[in-house]
Amino acid sequence: MKRPYQITVIVLMGVAGYVLHGALQMRYYTSLGPGPGFFPLWLALLLGGLALAMGYQATFRASDPMAEDFLASPKGYARDGAVIVALVWTIVGMERLGFIVTMSVFFFFLLSTLGRQRLYVTVLITIAGGVGTHYVFYELLDIPLPGGILPVRWGSG
Repeated sequence: MKRPYQITVIVLMGVAGYVLHGALQMRYYTSLGPGPGFFPLWLALLLGGLALAMGYQATFRASDPMAEDFLASPKGYARDGAVIVALVWTIVGMERLGFIVTMSVFFFFLLSTLGRQRLYVTVLITIAGGVGTHYVFYELLDIPLPGGILPVRWGSG
């Protein structure tokens, strides 16, 4: 059971190194306070430190036998695939279709694929997730979002 953990450590160290490299390209501190490189730097250091601790435990501690249910069922892999499809959809659709359409399809697909709630609950969460978050971010927080095919302008906008 040591090998999967050791492989995970290598992957996490790679991610930490990538984030650290990006963080070092940005300013750590500005005249207003922490700069854009502040949080990524600390994230990379914490992730690297935790990965090293995990590597130490996986390499030098006694190994547990592999659990019988270590590998997921085919249904579990199908759910993992659904999440990956939804994330790719979001990446591809955001600029072309806009925030509301992309996120509404994202929420509806994931909730109907992974969820165990009734259809009306899925629809309500989809509307709140797509339209509601757009309203909060665009109108209340004044954060620009891709308009796409539905360039929504609330109120006096």
